[in-house]
Amino acid sequence: MSLSDREILELNELCNSLVDDNLSRTDLARLEQWIGASDDARQFYVRAMDQSASLGHYASEMQIEAPDLAGRVGSVIQHGKWMWLALAASIVIGGTLWFRSPVVMDPVEYVAKITGLRAVGPTDPVASKLGDFICRGERFELTEGFAEVTFDSGAVLVVEGPAILDANSPWDATLHQGSITASVPSQAIGFRISNPAVEVVDLGTEFSMVADGKGAANVFVLEGEVEAVPGSNSDREAILLRENESRRFAVSNVAGVEISEPILTQMDMPVSFERSRNPVKYVRWAFDEPSGKSFGAKSIGFSSSDYDLVLGKRASSVAHTEGYRDGGIQLDGRSFAQASFPGLSSNFPRTVSFWVQVPKDTALSEAYSMVAWRADSAKLGSRPVHIGWNRNPDEGPLGALRTDFSGGHAMGMTSLRDGLWHYVSVVFVPGVDPDAPVQVKQYVDGKLESSRVTPGPKLSIAARGKERGDPRFADILWIGCRLGSGGPRKSRFRGAMDELIITDRALDPSEISRLMVGQEIAVPSI
Repeated sequence: MSLSDREILELNELCNSLVDDNLSRTDLARLEQWIGASDDARQFYVRAMDQSASLGHYASEMQIEAPDLAGRVGSVIQHGKWMWLALAASIVIGGTLWFRSPVVMDPVEYVAKITGLRAVGPTDPVASKLGDFICRGERFELTEGFAEVTFDSGAVLVVEGPAILDANSPWDATLHQGSITASVPSQAIGFRISNPAVEVVDLGTEFSMVADGKGAANVFVLEGEVEAVPGSNSDREAILLRENESRRFAVSNVAGVEISEPILTQMDMPVSFERSRNPVKYVRWAFDEPSGKSFGAKSIGFSSSDYDLVLGKRASSVAHTEGYRDGGIQLDGRSFAQASFPGLSSNFPRTVSFWVQVPKDTALSEAYSMVAWRADSAKLGSRPVHIGWNRNPDEGPLGALRTDFSGGHAMGMTSLRDGLWHYVSVVFVPGVDPDAPVQVKQYVDGKLESSRVTPGPKLSIAARGKERGDPRFADILWIGCRLGSGGPRKSRFRGAMDELIITDRALDPSEISRLMVGQEIAVPSI
């Protein structure tokens, strides 16, 4: 199969959303187009739907008591759903897949952020949105001036108005009108800009697209190379464009277009943006102590000064070990560490980043938990939050980064269980609406692993009150153990960790990349 890792990740998310009946209209159109054009994507879809149908049929056979009438009705409906999935997986006619339209739900999911503005008109709706998030499927319109839009994948678009842009996903946007310049770092290779006339897939580069709003677009490659697939019916063969090459794409044809030196200079000219002054507060543990029962913390911006991690009573004598940078902490599957962290259980946005090394022979029982705390909010309830690796192959790739919270979970794709050091970042954007889903985005080695969340059951106010845990365990950070309502449980994590940092906001992809290479990020002025 010739699908890239990123394409497999996206296809997996689209298929999961289809099974869960929450696929947006934009994503449904993307899935239909992809399956119609790619044999590999079609085979992946058929296998995914066949597996879902099989699991549904197997689950229906596990009913051992005679259900009541309501149960039988529900069973018939559910059985019909799985039968439809199996049927959809088997009907491929002339390269076109026939879908029954699912129940479409559009849960809020942030996929990008407005990170800069310049010369925007005072009455332009974007003028007051500097620093705001852009949701999946949201249309971004700019009347005049410039805007910088940073996608969760790490791709950065400089948009020049008047322009109309749809943010389809962290990896995909549609330019209807106006011009953009896309800068795509290595972790975002594969980012896609589409238009009725052309679809441009970035191969690690900087390029510009100018759409006239009438179905045609010019593509200019400033650095690196792109793959451009014409939208015309006459020619769907991909065209490889390299540095300083350009094409004009219309619905009916593709033609060469001259790119003069003044135009090239203007497109390559950097734009000085007004940016949101958004310094970050953080607590950081370097784990560089050579011995002792605690690891000191550096705190910037938070009120408390004592965030030292203290090793548990059963800590191994080799808890102090060589880390990714200088010293690190070694957890042997029995020990753990904890630190007081005022406010940690509340609902503020945050990013948790650290280096981790999981041995290849780590047992499934040693997956819990690299980092954990107990939530205590209207949105998260009082359930523990666990950042660990997946030990359930029925729910995702074995060993992949997994974050459990409020009965649901976010799942990555890359296995951490390979004996190598990996940089893990988990971004939490709870927002202000108690009824909206929590945004959880996972990055491994600077690359976006997942932004899709499998939600847990929604709790009533009464249920939230009943499940509140022991208040003694609120606002405590735990390293290396699983939590229950009564505190740490016997399930522990085995592996090494280093350079743990917790911030007070969602970091941008570029900030995560800077942390990964040991650079500082903006901090409050004193």
